[in-house]
Amino acid sequence: MIKALGWTTVAVTVVVAGFFFRYDSLDPCEWMTQELAQYTGVPGVSGLGSTANMMMDTGQCLQNWMDLRVKGAEK
Repeated sequence: MIKALGWTTVAVTVVVAGFFFRYDSLDPCEWMTQELAQYTGVPGVSGLGSTANMMMDTGQCLQNWMDLRVKGAEK
């Protein structure tokens, strides 16, 4: 039980570190704005997540980010 909990903690830490390394944020709205900028070819845009968060809730940002990731993978 303790071993499984330890491995789960390590896995979650690696995933969180990966998101933070790629997007410099743990905010799904920031991920969405950076992914949208990359998808449209605009050079690095950072800090627009708070603006997007005013217009959408976190769940909508997460859903839009996932949709952009799928579109990018289909390209």
